Amino acid sequence: MPKAELYKISVADGKVMLRIPEQLVGAETADMDDIQAELHMMDVDYVPEELLDIYNRTSGEFDFLTDVKTTDFTLQIELSDDQSKAYLNVIPPKEIIEPLTIERVLAALREENVFQGFDREFIEKIIKERIYFEPVVVASGKTPVHGKNGHPELLFLPEKFRPSPESSINLRELPVMQKVTEGQELVRVEQATMGEDGYTITGRLITASSGKQYRIRPGRNTRFNPEGTHIIAASEGIVCLGNDSISVERIKYMDKVDGSVGRVRFDGIVSVRGNISDRCSVEAVRIEVGGSVGKASLRSIGDIRVAQGLKGTVVQCGGSLHAGNMVDTQASIFDHAVVDEFILNSKVFCGSTLQVNATDGYACGGVLQAGNLIRLSNVGLPEDKKRKNKSSNEQEIPPQTLIEVGISLKNRKQFNELEKRARESLYALQDDLNEITTLMKDLEKTDWNEERDEDYRANKIRTLGELEEKANKNVMSAFSDLRKREAQDEINELNKITGGGAVFITGRIPEGTSVNVRRSRYIVRSNMADKAFSFSENGIQTSSCSELLKDFQKYFFEIMV
Repeated sequence: MPKAELYKISVADGKVMLRIPEQLVGAETADMDDIQAELHMMDVDYVPEELLDIYNRTSGEFDFLTDVKTTDFTLQIELSDDQSKAYLNVIPPKEIIEPLTIERVLAALREENVFQGFDREFIEKIIKERIYFEPVVVASGKTPVHGKNGHPELLFLPEKFRPSPESSINLRELPVMQKVTEGQELVRVEQATMGEDGYTITGRLITASSGKQYRIRPGRNTRFNPEGTHIIAASEGIVCLGNDSISVERIKYMDKVDGSVGRVRFDGIVSVRGNISDRCSVEAVRIEVGGSVGKASLRSIGDIRVAQGLKGTVVQCGGSLHAGNMVDTQASIFDHAVVDEFILNSKVFCGSTLQVNATDGYACGGVLQAGNLIRLSNVGLPEDKKRKNKSSNEQEIPPQTLIEVGISLKNRKQFNELEKRARESLYALQDDLNEITTLMKDLEKTDWNEERDEDYRANKIRTLGELEEKANKNVMSAFSDLRKREAQDEINELNKITGGGAVFITGRIPEGTSVNVRRSRYIVRSNMADKAFSFSENGIQTSSCSELLKDFQKYFFEIMV
């Protein structure tokens, strides 16, 4: 706090007056040493006992201290705590012998290490208009201007449904099934801006941060426009959003999948309005199910969304999974798993986060494994379901639940395999390019007028076409593997942030529940509730959910409706 707010010395009519405001409990108080130092600068003679009496009295009014005997200007200079401003208080002598000059004021400022930001015009005004006994700002630094982050404008959405530019957008959380036409503009990216550095009045640089670029790339059936400002659709279809890409896919609508259909394979989106029956399978880029799925197989290179439940289903998901509930399900999910109601006797393995959303939701039995974070409402069956099971089988032992977080060895192996495959594809592409270059040089040397070389030229051109096709496949393979590896990089980075992962259970946790963090095991010995499990030097530690969850809530996958 500036000294001027803690005390004030005023000189008027040849008298030195001192005001010390009433002191509030816990508030910052005036310092006697500061007052004495200022009086010394002013060359004021005073009786110390009288100063102490005013200091202790703190009346809040101006009290007489002594008469003025100074013969020269006193310049009081005070810097703000952040050194962004310099305050000047001019105290004139009783009789002015030499006028105050701007050079003297600037010299006094430099003595206090104020080297820039002077307001010369205002200093001249102070001297000319005799603005005395009032601390005023005479030098200011420059406040840094931080850059703005880039953001996408999702042009394919109706304007009223587009996220605001200021919001943080996770493309994977948008449940879009928007139809677009060929040539339609899908996304415009606002570029990030650079920051402008600032400085203090003492010459210290204040570095500004630059904005972070928003990265989104064209996927299948999309491309940049010639100017590179927009991503546009290369064909008509349905918008499909990935980790950092946007594609346009064909869509196949089906009322249901049952024994009459059997197996469905489609290079695009499969949208099933009803249910998928037992002994059926669906393979697609993305799968949308309006009903439930029985003892069937779902396989997708992107997201899978099931409005109702998975009952005995085998799931392989290359993106994120959202389902109403799971019973006796085996699911392998690359990224996030979101379940609305409950998970019962299932084996769920996902790369990043796993959560059950309903406040009365639960997970019971089976194995739940996530690379980074797990959030559950309860573990074990609700009381009403326990009573029902007990009446049918008195001797039934409640199923044990294994909950585990941490990057698995399988995931690490997948990451290394992706890196290896991408490198091999790039090496193969380089070999293809070398062969193409050699062929092109041979063709340039060929005399196209000689008929005897016709077969030679035809063979070379055919080989060139084959090499081009091979090179394109290597490009697509390397591109796909690198994108998957980048997504795995995000999972690995989050694992570092979370210290190897954490488990949050906001409700009940029954005896016998097993929690693994970074391959360290914690077995719940007695019933407990509202606990977070994380790793420390001594192994797994437990703490209250509410506090730790605040730090990690933003990393969970949130479906936008």
